[in-house]
Amino acid sequence: MNRREWLKSMSALAVGALAAPSLLAVLEAHAASQTPGKTPQFFKPAQYGLIGAVADIVIPRTDTPGAVDAGVPLFIDQMFEAVYTKEEQTRYLTAMTAFDKAGGKPFMQLDPAQRTALVTRLHNEAVTAPKGSKLAPEADFVLMSKKLAMLGFFLSQPGCTQVLQYDPVPGAWKGDIPLTQAGNGKAWAVETSLKI
Repeated sequence: MNRREWLKSMSALAVGALAAPSLLAVLEAHAASQTPGKTPQFFKPAQYGLIGAVADIVIPRTDTPGAVDAGVPLFIDQMFEAVYTKEEQTRYLTAMTAFDKAGGKPFMQLDPAQRTALVTRLHNEAVTAPKGSKLAPEADFVLMSKKLAMLGFFLSQPGCTQVLQYDPVPGAWKGDIPLTQAGNGKAWAVETSLKI
C-alpha cells in the first residue's frame, strides 16, 4: 500500500467514525417515533400541530399514505429532542415563529388553500435564492421542515414499501432489460423496517 492509498483509507475511516453516531441518532429518532403511544417530547402542542400541517402539505395523502400517516411529525419531534444541538433547536423555533406570522395571521387559522399557497411561496423563495445567501427565517423553516419530512417519510414503512419500489426477495437478475421494464418509475427502497 502506498502513501496515497493509506491516506484515502484513513480519511474514509475518519469520515465513517464521524458520520456513524449521527446516522445512529437519526435511526434511533425514527425508531422512537414508531413506538405506539409515544407523545411529543420537544414541541408544544400548538407547535406540533403546525409541524404536522406543514408536513401534510409537503407529503399529502394520495393513493399512498401521507407524512402524517407515516408518523413524520413525531419523527421531527424526536430529531429535535435527541439529535439537534441547542443552536439548531433555537434556529428552528425562531424560524417557526416567523413562519407562523408570515400569512398575516397564525398559520393554523388560515384556510387549507391559503396554507398551501404560503408553504409553496416560501418553498419557492428558498430554493430559488442564490447559493450561499441568507434565507428569510420563514422560508428557512419551510425548507428545514421539508428536508425532515422527507427523511422521516422515506425511513417509514409506508414510505419504503408503498412509495418506493420494494421487493423483499428479488427474483432472478436480468442484466439487460429495457429501461421501461426496470422499476415502473419508482426508486428502490433499501429496507422496510429498522432493525437494531
